[in-house]
Amino acid sequence: MALTFALSGVAAAEVPAPPPVRGREFRVDFSARHLDVDAELGELSLSGDAEVTVGRYRLGGDRIRLKRGPRGIAVEGGGDIAFCSCDKPPITLGYSSVTIAPPSDVVIKHAVLRAGGVPLFWLPYLWLRSPDRVGLLFPSAEWRGDDGLLVGSGVHVPFESNQGRPAARALDLGGFGYIKGGARVDARLLTPESSTLVRWDYRDGTALGLDAHGAVTGQTAAVWAYDVDSSLGARGRTSLSSLEAAARRYDHGRLGVGTTGSVMFALGAEANAPRGAWLTDPLSLGPFALLSTGGALGDSTSYALDLGAVSALRAGERRTDNAETRGLERGSLQSAISAGPALAELGAFEQGELLSAPAQAVSKLRAGAGLALSLPLLRRFEHVSHLIAPEVMGRVERQYWDGAAETHLITTAGVTTALGSGARGAAARLRLAAGWAGWKDDLQPVTTATLSSDARWLGLRVTGVAEPRGRAAEATGRLRLGARGGTALTGYAEARTTRAPAIAAAEANGQVLPSFYELGAYDREGLTTGAELALGLTSALLVGGGGDVDPVAKQLLAVRSFARYRHACGCVAVAAFASERQGRGGFDAGLSLDLMP
Repeated sequence: MALTFALSGVAAAEVPAPPPVRGREFRVDFSARHLDVDAELGELSLSGDAEVTVGRYRLGGDRIRLKRGPRGIAVEGGGDIAFCSCDKPPITLGYSSVTIAPPSDVVIKHAVLRAGGVPLFWLPYLWLRSPDRVGLLFPSAEWRGDDGLLVGSGVHVPFESNQGRPAARALDLGGFGYIKGGARVDARLLTPESSTLVRWDYRDGTALGLDAHGAVTGQTAAVWAYDVDSSLGARGRTSLSSLEAAARRYDHGRLGVGTTGSVMFALGAEANAPRGAWLTDPLSLGPFALLSTGGALGDSTSYALDLGAVSALRAGERRTDNAETRGLERGSLQSAISAGPALAELGAFEQGELLSAPAQAVSKLRAGAGLALSLPLLRRFEHVSHLIAPEVMGRVERQYWDGAAETHLITTAGVTTALGSGARGAAARLRLAAGWAGWKDDLQPVTTATLSSDARWLGLRVTGVAEPRGRAAEATGRLRLGARGGTALTGYAEARTTRAPAIAAAEANGQVLPSFYELGAYDREGLTTGAELALGLTSALLVGGGGDVDPVAKQLLAVRSFARYRHACGCVAVAAFASERQGRGGFDAGLSLDLMP
């Protein structure tokens, strides 16, 4: 028995579905100008602007037959599959037949990937699955410099369903091969609390990379946290495309558990090794403990107290007396007082450090106090406010080490000026100061400057400190011209000359409490600059490029370019990159396609 409809409009109906899967909805809709129903065979024949929709998949063709089968709904007749409701989708999949299986699986026979209607490649079968179900990852290809072409795919393993949305916890396993010989294996674990990537790479040498970080709160108040950044092996540096990642000196791994609240206590272990070392090479390994507390004492006074200890053993060495323990304690007390329009900030601090090694024990102690006075003057206009604040600051510090003692002094005078609105804060701020700093018997002139801006179309942060007499200086700069995430020019510069004691003292930049960190912005001399230009050609397409330069050595350190496209309706995302850096032969380039971004 056959029943034929000839309609001038659009016919729309719902195909009877296979037995429902508990907790999942399975719905197939179709529309066409002509509909033939064969009740005995359970078939539907569609023609004239025929279209079948299941979930986010939209199947179109000249003539389409639908039939209920053991695995779901069979669609035959040939056509294209789109991943959105666009009239002209950028990416489609051609098919000869399709099986739609609950809840959202689509099995395609003779799949042809087309971009803008142009065929790119063909597969005899392609199985599309929801991100919350086990499935294969889309094949990828990447050119890896002198290593050559790297191609492969992988499998996606979700640990839990999230009601049709991407799985909250999933493991992606990928296998790739170098055409010239060699292989790479990736394992990426994503959860709401953590991100973990393990990568093994072999091509005339081995690299083992780990990038993992996360924090998990259990049923108690304890928090487990870990952080690992390492690139081990003979190819530990050369296999990395990123200049910044390859330039890191050390690998590290830390695991700890601690409490939260006004008093924090943490225990754990850490390991450190030079970047590019191997698992059998010597590394620094040992436990650590930390106790930290702080808070307010009244309306205008605050305090902080830290106690810590770390023990390190040079594992892998034959020596047995190579362990060292470092203990650290520091405390500070700070108070702000206002007297009419004037503000006064007082602070006192101390820091003690003990290093116990087999051959010696070294203790260091520093203590001191500081005072800062300012007179903020604010003028409000209709749409903007102007702040100008003259200020003076002085700090004295006593340092003890190896039976010796020395006094450190710094005193500066300067001015801070800022423009902004009350609702958004300062849109631009400039601070200039000059004074004297250094050991008590060897004070040197110092100057400091800070310029910052955070507006919609401008972002700027420049900090610098200089000791003119000794020709010593440190400076950093960051610049953004344009909107965040769109068309913008960004740049940076980082420089340092010799490290003078006056520079270290002046780094606090007007604060009554010094920096407790041993190193400043940089621990070696040099100058590095870089810039990147991003152009938003359309609302969906962003392209750009940039590079890094050492102007003193006249060396080009790295160049890079990128292009990112995301269709307005979210049906497809494409990303491409190309880069080349010093220390890695050849250039790297890759292309990724996401049909379910």
